[in-house]
Amino acid sequence: MKKLVLLIACMWFINALAQDSCPVTKYVSIGLSMSNGDEFVNNAFNSIDVGFTKHDISMGMSFGRGNLNGIFKKGDELKNYFYEFKVSPSFPLGYISVNVILGVGGYFKRPNNFIEYGFGFSRSYKSFSYGLSVSNWDGLNYVSPSVTYNF
Repeated sequence: MKKLVLLIACMWFINALAQDSCPVTKYVSIGLSMSNGDEFVNNAFNSIDVGFTKHDISMGMSFGRGNLNGIFKKGDELKNYFYEFKVSPSFPLGYISVNVILGVGGYFKRPNNFIEYGFGFSRSYKSFSYGLSVSNWDGLNYVSPSVTYNF
């Protein structure tokens, strides 16, 4: 399944790159993903995404920590942090955009990988976009508000 998600994501992105008449927009985004559970710090994670968009298809890398429990404290280890390759086509729908999320990633210094799939909505104002997404990340469902700066 992970290879299929990665293959679809790469095909979407290559298709966008092949059409060279559209400008490329770079972005940086921060988000906080929350799942259900007893303790917020164990069921939420933060991330920062960097990438670019062409023809309403975004490709980027996401970096973050698997949960907020113990973040930046003594003894925090690299194996608690993750990386993810994401492709996200978006579709304008009036004042908002709807996007599909496909991603494949893993944790640093760990042998296991994960996939992410889902959808989201965003609204742009000047150079910023404000979004809310719902996705299945590493087998758990998350709701993620985000703020993106486009440059």
